[in-house]
Amino acid sequence: MKIKRTEDEKITFLTQLINESKNGYEKYKTHFKELQDAYLLENKIIQKLKKKNKSSIFIPKINAKVKYLITSLNDVYFSSERMADIETYINSDDTIIELWQNAIDFYSGKINMFKIFQPLFLDVLLVGTSIAKVTWHKGMPRIERVGIDSIYFDPNALNNDDVGYIVNEIYLTYSQIKERQKLGFYRKIEIEQHFEQNDEYKKVKLYDIYEKKEDDKWVVSTLFENTLLRNEIPLRDGQPFVWGSMLPQLKKIDNDDYVSVYGEPIMAAAMPLQDEINATRNLLIDSVRSHISPKIIIPKSMGVSREDIETLGKPIYSEDPRAVQILPPPNISSAGMNLQILETELTEVTGISPQNNGAQTANNETATEISIKAQEGGRRSADYIRQYNETFIEPLFDRFAMLVFKYGEDNFFQGYQREDIPSFRFKIQTGTGAMNKEVRRAGIQASMQVFAQLYQMYMSIGDTNSAYGIISASKELTKELLPILGVKNVNSLFSFENTEQETPQG
Repeated sequence: MKIKRTEDEKITFLTQLINESKNGYEKYKTHFKELQDAYLLENKIIQKLKKKNKSSIFIPKINAKVKYLITSLNDVYFSSERMADIETYINSDDTIIELWQNAIDFYSGKINMFKIFQPLFLDVLLVGTSIAKVTWHKGMPRIERVGIDSIYFDPNALNNDDVGYIVNEIYLTYSQIKERQKLGFYRKIEIEQHFEQNDEYKKVKLYDIYEKKEDDKWVVSTLFENTLLRNEIPLRDGQPFVWGSMLPQLKKIDNDDYVSVYGEPIMAAAMPLQDEINATRNLLIDSVRSHISPKIIIPKSMGVSREDIETLGKPIYSEDPRAVQILPPPNISSAGMNLQILETELTEVTGISPQNNGAQTANNETATEISIKAQEGGRRSADYIRQYNETFIEPLFDRFAMLVFKYGEDNFFQGYQREDIPSFRFKIQTGTGAMNKEVRRAGIQASMQVFAQLYQMYMSIGDTNSAYGIISASKELTKELLPILGVKNVNSLFSFENTEQETPQG
């Protein structure tokens, strides 16, 4: 049922949506800031220790593990010739899919994907959610990272598909707003009173409010200082935002503050352990200092200065030497064991062992133990990557491909009529990260040995059709193996496959 509202009623309604969605974000804001502070080496306890002249070294465990995971994700997504291959699906035409892939390769090659994805990786690891805006702008697809603090989602949504509205906070200058008014994007309303004439670079806050209407159609309105610059403009390409996570967020029973869009940050469970490691390490350093430079108790009547005590080799004169006492230093024998236990627990909650970060543990572990820990970390990361692919990478490339198909240059499609978008799906080129590279290499090579035995068996009985099927399967495994071995441009090596060959009959 469509509700008709006057302009004032619409402004009031949009303001209500903005406040409601912002309140949902505010419930998570403190947690997001704590995670970012833990990564940026900001800690209130460390600052207090500095004031007391105590050891205040910050051991950046979360920072190190996040950087390791980003390096691994780079190896996963950027070691192949392309991040995603488009494939035929439900009777789609192979010819148009091939032309479409060439167009996607061209436009993605014009975009610095590495630069775009670095902050998106950092977002998903620290605050649990990557958010991107994918649009067509000036003849090119554009992917923009959206900060967690500049977009607010429908807090009443039960899941990602149930989101009814999205609020995007943007900042524009006077000239940018006027330009959009000239182009017809915004209504031509006087806005000069909100700007200073001498400050041409001043930016003001606006809100784009995206609403889902009937039949999953989306409209956008723009609000600026209680002024409606756009009112329910239909979006022919749907809402432009894509979001995803590596871990789903747990909805607690009877939790009214739950926002379904946000994922669980991987490093959230490591925060208390990092704090405890920092506290224990700094206490240990202070204890070692107390052994090297113990505190001395001297009666005030002796008149010994602090300089006399701290100057090496300088004697302390006293008529009663027994009055000079040394404060017993603390026992530090168990501190190292406690730190090792904390390191083990940190590995358990993050899935990243100290060896992954290039560090040695206190115990001398065998190569087998180190390999097992690395493989376990690889399995954990593989689960993270699969969730990330399903919720973020694939939807992002789905939208990217849709925009290329609708607005890409005609010469890529060789006159093909692009009225209806054919069915397709993406194969994300992942799974070759540093953590599980050797495991995957060994698995693929073992599979190829089994295929070789099957090939010999089929040839011995004269079943050439099955033998050629084994050859085709082996080619696919080879295409997965070569990037792991460092070979690039794998598809170009198999360009001979494009030539038509007749399949021999048995």
